[in-house]
Amino acid sequence: MMKNILFFAFSMIFSFVFSQHKLEGIYQNDFGETLKLNPDHTFEYKWNFDLASSWNIGTWKSTDNQNIYLTINEIMDTVKEDGKSVLSEDKISNTITQMDYVLQSITSGGQSRNPPLKKFLIKGKILYPYFKDGKLRDQKEPSPINGTLKGKPWFERVAR
Repeated sequence: MMKNILFFAFSMIFSFVFSQHKLEGIYQNDFGETLKLNPDHTFEYKWNFDLASSWNIGTWKSTDNQNIYLTINEIMDTVKEDGKSVLSEDKISNTITQMDYVLQSITSGGQSRNPPLKKFLIKGKILYPYFKDGKLRDQKEPSPINGTLKGKPWFERVAR
């Protein structure tokens, strides 16, 4: 009896751990977004559109093996002259000058310019994002460049 209980417990733990690892990889959609889920439960998000871009890093979890939840970790810089905290232009927190802050503010890319949605439905190798109102984003949507073309807003795994 004890062997059966131990076998069952081990099987459940192994199944949970193995299913978590299946989620790791690089995912992309038709709108210039890339989401990389790392084995250590961190993520990297990038969005590129024409001359605009955005990035975020953070952690991810899947408690029910049906959904993935992202938590964004914003990296902050401190402006030397007034001590103000501002979003960093890179992944390292620094002290910057007021001029550096102004210059990075006028660029077309940076952290959290277009942050990712925070919840995704898992279906095989596809992650379907949820809108902020809870509605699943599972229909093709008009392209921002050409409204007559439609693209997939969901993320498909392209690499492990």
